[in-house]
Amino acid sequence: MSTQPVPYPLRMADELRDALAERARKGGRSLHAEIIGILQEAVDNKTEIAGEIDVELLAEAVATRIVAKLKPE
Repeated sequence: MSTQPVPYPLRMADELRDALAERARKGGRSLHAEIIGILQEAVDNKTEIAGEIDVELLAEAVATRIVAKLKPE
């Protein structure tokens, strides 16, 4: 039996939310699915996690990936 994920409120600037919502719309996904996809990709690309996760390092990596994904191609 699987358990439901615990809700986590996420605060962000309106500009970031708008940019993520636009990216999600273009990809045919919900805003939630887009954010989860970006976070999952960031975690998956980490080659090795030993011991505890450095939250600041993870936050920086996620922010860097989000900014890179939002830049026009």
